[in-house]
Amino acid sequence: MLDVILVSNYSMKDELKESLQENDVNFYDLMIQDIQHIERYPIDDEYKTIIIQSANAIKKIDSSNNHIYNAEKIYGIGPNCRAWVSKKFSLDCTIPDNDYSSIGLIEKIEKENNALGKTLLLKGIGGKNIIKEYLDDRKINYSVSDVYERVLNRENLDKVIEASKNGAIIIGFSKSSVEPLLDDTRTSLKELHFMVLDKSDENIVNENQVKSLTKINDIYDIEALTNALMKINV
Repeated sequence: MLDVILVSNYSMKDELKESLQENDVNFYDLMIQDIQHIERYPIDDEYKTIIIQSANAIKKIDSSNNHIYNAEKIYGIGPNCRAWVSKKFSLDCTIPDNDYSSIGLIEKIEKENNALGKTLLLKGIGGKNIIKEYLDDRKINYSVSDVYERVLNRENLDKVIEASKNGAIIIGFSKSSVEPLLDDTRTSLKELHFMVLDKSDENIVNENQVKSLTKINDIYDIEALTNALMKINV
C-alpha cells in the first residue's frame, strides 16, 4: 500500500487525506517544523500597506486589532494568506495570479503600481529576505515584524524517518519544512519520492539526492494533487 507523508503545514490536509484514502493510500500528517509564535499583536501602528509573507504570520493576530482594518491594501503570498485574512478579519487580500512565491508577489505589486506608502512586512524568523530587499530597493518606508519561528519537532522527525525507511512519498511545500529530513543521516533519501511546490525563488529539493521529484503549481487543487501523487512510479 502506498504511503504518503505530509511534513508541511497545510490548510487542506483533511480534504487531501479523504481523497487519498478513497484511493487506498496511507496518509500520515507529521509536520516536522512546528510554528511557535513570538508576538501576538505585531500590528502596532497605522500602515497604508501590509504584506504577509506567510499565512503563519497572520494566524495569531487578534481580530480585535483595529490597526489592520485601517490599512488601504493587504498583500499575501498565496491562497492560504488570503483565506486567513478573510476568515479572521473579513478583509480582502491580494495575492499573485499564479506564482505563489516572493517573486510572484513582487510582480503582482509592480503590476498594480500602487504607492505602497508606510508598509508593514509580517514574516517569520529565518524567512526569505526577497521582499525585504525589494522594499529596500524601492526605498519604501517600512517596518518588519518577525512574528513566529520554526521549531524542530524531533518526535515527528523520528516518526517520518521510521515510516519512510522502506520508501514513501514526502509532501513538503517549502524548503524549511523538509530540511531536517534532508539533513538527517538516518534518512534513506534514495528511497523517497518528494512532491514539492514549484517555487521560482526556492530550490526545495535536489532531485539528484532523491528517488524522484515532482513539482506542482497549485497545492489547493486536491483532485490534481491526488492525480499527481497516483502517477508517481513507486
